Amino acid sequence: MIVLACETSTLLGSVAVVENGNVLATEESMRQGSHSDVLNVFIERALTKANKKLSDIDLFVSGIGPGSFTGIRVSVNTIKTLGYCFNKPVAGVSSLHSLAHQAFQTKKQSEFEKKQVISIINAYKNMVYVATYSLKNSELLEVKKPEVIRVQNLSQYITEPSILCGDGYLAYEKYLNEKLITNIIRLPEIPDESHAQNLAQLALKSNQSQKWNELVPLYLRASEAEENLQGIKYQPLN
Repeated sequence: MIVLACETSTLLGSVAVVENGNVLATEESMRQGSHSDVLNVFIERALTKANKKLSDIDLFVSGIGPGSFTGIRVSVNTIKTLGYCFNKPVAGVSSLHSLAHQAFQTKKQSEFEKKQVISIINAYKNMVYVATYSLKNSELLEVKKPEVIRVQNLSQYITEPSILCGDGYLAYEKYLNEKLITNIIRLPEIPDESHAQNLAQLALKSNQSQKWNELVPLYLRASEAEENLQGIKYQPLN
């Protein structure tokens, strides 16, 4: 099984080609913006490195967010188009799920046996995307579904010692109160960004795919323009 995976929902844009669980090639860059101008270039480079063609791909995978409204669409629409053109199945993976899975892949597996992992992505306007996962019988289980919350409400969300992964923590660390900090565990090995190669691994592990027209993004917020029209503004942090 050869997989092409793309992730453009956050600052890290990445592409990976994976065959039977082995990573053949990756292309990545950290940047502001939707990655729309580099995604096709990354796909071409990764395929060249892997000595593969688009027609060789058995499964096309996209990160579905949450994250940048425009960034999510770039990857999802690209993967849907490729799935349609080559009549191949597609799969979508939550960026929050990907982050948690990457955390569980670190060497310190014992750290996760009795603690939950919270994926937290910067949603801007003093908000974060969050979801909670736990490891039971070597299986990654979703404890709390993805949602968007204000940074001011994180102390109500994180009520027990939890391992945090994702750039949301780094973005708002200085605004977190002491009580909340005591419940936050940060390991040096855990990721702050979701990588395309991890999306591919998750898609292979779940063994779930769909038709190109069934793939939908995970939008937890409206676009910035829609939020402005609705009068949704950020709340300043004290």
